[in-house]
Amino acid sequence: MNEVLCLGEALVDLVSLEPGKGMKDTQDWRLAPGGAVCNVAVGLARLGVKVGLITKVGADPFGEFMLDFLKKEGVDTRWIKVSNQDLTAIVFAALDKRRRPSFFFYGTPGADRGLRPPDLLKRAFDGIKVFHFGTISLSREPVRSATLRAIKLAQKAGCRLSFDPNLRFHLWKDHGELKRITQSLIPKVDLVKLNQDELEFITGTRDLKKGAGKLIKVGAKIAVVTLGGRGAFFASAAFQGLVPAFKLKPIDTTGAGDAFAAAMIAGLARFRTVPPTKRKMTETVRVANAFAGLSTLELGAIAGLKRPRPLDQFLRAHPG
Repeated sequence: MNEVLCLGEALVDLVSLEPGKGMKDTQDWRLAPGGAVCNVAVGLARLGVKVGLITKVGADPFGEFMLDFLKKEGVDTRWIKVSNQDLTAIVFAALDKRRRPSFFFYGTPGADRGLRPPDLLKRAFDGIKVFHFGTISLSREPVRSATLRAIKLAQKAGCRLSFDPNLRFHLWKDHGELKRITQSLIPKVDLVKLNQDELEFITGTRDLKKGAGKLIKVGAKIAVVTLGGRGAFFASAAFQGLVPAFKLKPIDTTGAGDAFAAAMIAGLARFRTVPPTKRKMTETVRVANAFAGLSTLELGAIAGLKRPRPLDQFLRAHPG
């Protein structure tokens, strides 16, 4: 039985193998699994968490590629629908001279955004401890209605809710609508994970304590703000804290936020109470920092995701 159920985009990344050239000058690309929520699901599976994914792929070679990959990784694919009408989405991912990632969504909307409310089955939520989602699946119909229905099903099943806004402004004609939908969902969740730019967009401030405090005040039980090389800030109604990042030399930061989210969700699934103690929260964020940091040492969002043994070895070698 799954501990975690994720809903969202599963698509194919074409990753540049020529870092520094940017999008238009790259000629060498590698096929790789992608999609933020898909990355989270794979991260959870690599951490040893039993996880399922709700999405839709096309009845095409890329859809077959995604299904085969997810099955090999141990992600439960029973709830993935295959569309004969829409193609699996493709995203080009490249690094500029400063190794900042850029993305180009080709041929969207893909099959993942054709997920419909009738595609959801109540039994998919049986025994689930955490349900995870983002905003990409809220950017258009019918997948928006499917996501909102899934949230209700998760609540009825007694799941804890994890939300990574993962804002992609180019997918929204009305950024005000994106803000309203995001703000309406935060009071429902146990964990909201976001970066500092997203914190500012949603709360109107970059101040970590004030911004996270606003999220907690409206109902989120735990708020975590990732800060890249500086680490991550966390807050609940009872405590706040900052956990420094590990000193690493990133090759590619694509998907690091998804890796961080996966490790946080693994912790959320096993907390006795939400929020847990400050000590437990600090340790969970420390593990998430390590898992995310190590993921940046290889090209692509998934290649660098570690399994428990190498992750534990790294943490033991870097105490404190």
